Amino acid sequence: MKLIKSDLILEDFFIINSSYNFIEPEKNSSINPKDLIKDYDIDIDFMVRDVKNEENKYLVFAKIEINKLNDILPGYSMFVEGISVYSFDRETKLNDKQKSDFLWSSGVSISINSLRSYLSSMTSFFPLGKYALPSVDLTTLLNQKRESLIQKNNKKK
Repeated sequence: MKLIKSDLILEDFFIINSSYNFIEPEKNSSINPKDLIKDYDIDIDFMVRDVKNEENKYLVFAKIEINKLNDILPGYSMFVEGISVYSFDRETKLNDKQKSDFLWSSGVSISINSLRSYLSSMTSFFPLGKYALPSVDLTTLLNQKRESLIQKNNKKK
């Protein structure tokens, strides 16, 4: 099948912050940290913004926290934050609402996958080997974000 290019263009991606800790199991523990990776708490957040004073430039800020929340388990504890820079093809026929929807769906998905790739590459040098971020239910993530923004706006009123 022939590639049909998207109107959304990923111009660049940057990691702006990351951290990593290895948490050893207790000395007498028979727990293998590799067995706990599937139980890590994972928090994903993002923000979509246009670039002021620059036409047709958009940013998606995305961050992922892994095993950093409540009950931290032995093994990896990581944080990564990145920025994706997007534009739209100059010939696009998309209106502003369609562009926003595109950024919120494809832009966020691409940004999370860029962070996934970074985590995988970074952890390939770590004691438990490569970490693969589980698949993300993007629809639920987007709905949760919309709901949190609605609640935030209601509190401001």
